[in-house]
Amino acid sequence: MKLLIDERRVLAVFFLAYYAILLAYGAAAGATQTIFYAVFVGGAALLVARLYGKARFGPVVLWGLAAWGLAHMVGGLVQVGGTVVYERSLGDGEFRFDKIVHFFGFGFATLAAYELLRRTVGQDAPARSVAITAAFVGLGVGAVNETIEFLITLLPGDSNVGGFSNTGWDLVANALGAATAAWIAPRLERRSGAGVRPLGTARG
Repeated sequence: MKLLIDERRVLAVFFLAYYAILLAYGAAAGATQTIFYAVFVGGAALLVARLYGKARFGPVVLWGLAAWGLAHMVGGLVQVGGTVVYERSLGDGEFRFDKIVHFFGFGFATLAAYELLRRTVGQDAPARSVAITAAFVGLGVGAVNETIEFLITLLPGDSNVGGFSNTGWDLVANALGAATAAWIAPRLERRSGAGVRPLGTARG
């Protein structure tokens, strides 16, 4: 944690600021999901900080993950017109704000997995193979998320999680995000220059 804060101070301040503000907002609004966001988003941040020492995630991945956390908390805690943002439709049917967050978030989870795997297996491994493996990691993280959401629906109170159809479309959004990230990752790496280098980091 200390290493990440020391090397990415602006990012750390950005995350801690929105995390504290949105948790305070959720508590003041009486949102029952506030405790879940405190645990899950906070836990995810601690995991990223722990992995940072090994993976040295680049700025693209770190800011993407931080933005994911922000979108996730806004989506679940903030209400607009009496409706939580996650439930606001961007079109017909299941095309809601949460599908964009799923696509975006698990795409960046896949990019993070790609960087971690790259550090582990080295530059000799084919980029395409690493990207495919990272995509399956992203899908696995998405499946864990859906499992947690299912368990939350078993608790008393309104969880804003949705039903079976919502879960299915969440998985579709997760898969599309992971596949897109797997396609992008090797290309970002090539643009970054030779060697195992964090995505988005220029050579020299």
